[in-house]
Amino acid sequence: MADVQALATADRSPASPHHPPDAGRAPAGTGTVVAYVLAFFALYIAVLTPVVSTLALKVDALSTPETRAANLAVVTGVGAFFAFVANPVAGALSDRTTSRLGMRRPWLLWGVLLGAVGLLLIAFAPSIWVVVIGWAVTQAAMNGTQAALQALLPDQVAESQRARVSSLLGMAQQLAPLVGIALAFGFTAAGANEIWIFVVPTLLAVVGVLALVAVLKDRRLDPADVAPFHLGAFLKGFWVSPRRHPDFAWTFLGRFLMLFGFALYNTYQLYFLIDRFGFDDATALSWQLRLMVVQAAVMVVASLIGGVLSDRTGRRKIFVVVATLLAGAGLLTFALVQGPGMLYLGALLFGAGLGAYFAVDLALVTDVLPNAETEAAKNMGVFNIANALPQSVAPALAPVFLAVGAGGNNYTALFAVSAVVVALGAVATLFIRGAR
Repeated sequence: MADVQALATADRSPASPHHPPDAGRAPAGTGTVVAYVLAFFALYIAVLTPVVSTLALKVDALSTPETRAANLAVVTGVGAFFAFVANPVAGALSDRTTSRLGMRRPWLLWGVLLGAVGLLLIAFAPSIWVVVIGWAVTQAAMNGTQAALQALLPDQVAESQRARVSSLLGMAQQLAPLVGIALAFGFTAAGANEIWIFVVPTLLAVVGVLALVAVLKDRRLDPADVAPFHLGAFLKGFWVSPRRHPDFAWTFLGRFLMLFGFALYNTYQLYFLIDRFGFDDATALSWQLRLMVVQAAVMVVASLIGGVLSDRTGRRKIFVVVATLLAGAGLLTFALVQGPGMLYLGALLFGAGLGAYFAVDLALVTDVLPNAETEAAKNMGVFNIANALPQSVAPALAPVFLAVGAGGNNYTALFAVSAVVVALGAVATLFIRGAR
């Protein structure tokens, strides 16, 4: 019944340059915001938990100590390539979708269901190459869902509340791995079959996204308002000229650098704990969980404060700059730490940086998004290349930094490079002129 009611009340008037989505719009209702944030949270439990830990555990189980870093680089690199392609393509197709379900709901629905198939393929994978295929399917499908989810911010949320909703989405994205790692630690410590560390997050994602699909009052696009499809023009549409839209280009570069530094750390965090401190899998997961708790607690405070202050002051850039510098300081701490106790300081700084960053980052890009009236999902998809591309480039380059010196596990070099890259992201943000 909820699905039928949402369909009946869907907005049948597509936005146009004369009537942009934000014009005269009342703030999004509490129910819509709650469903939106919970779907975001559930999706990222399924997608980020493998990136942070469970994919590394699966690869470790199918590899030798000598081949696991290279195998993980192949798995994450191939998956990130599919994410790189799928996100903008799905976003562009979503902007042209004339389904009776709306513009975004079909992508939310089919993306999460196909992504669930990919995750279950990984859970039961007997070899590395099956993991590669499963992760490629997961990344392609879930990025279709992600493109639709992120388009809901300009579609459904008034500008006056975007930073606050963005802060909630940022918190959801960062708290999701905490829940996922807690589940992985619980199953591993209990000696349960490893398939559960993939199956349970998958079920949460499916339930969360389907709940949003059921209640969402989606925009409807009349087929008469869709321009004829031409492949050349379609492909050309993915190019957003830095000369015509410099603010979008600088925002893209800042996000790319931030996520590149994050990916260098995130992909190899579990192996870092195992190699530097001699932990076994269960102990390494328990330390991941502790650090995530510290990181999440600080992040929630920083995100809430950052989102409220950004909306009240109308400023975005200063919060992004401070956030990237804090995150860089946290990465530098991880690079230099020799005793596990100091990991808490790194987690505190890193969490504060992430919280402040994700509180306003989506609001910042929404403020400078080209053609937000008619191409929100496509251009958000282009922007999300800055999310996907680092996940492909970082695993490919990480072994180079790890190999500095002897032993192939120079995490000091790896995380020091991460800190420098993140700091450069702060510099890029300073060049944005269209946002305060």
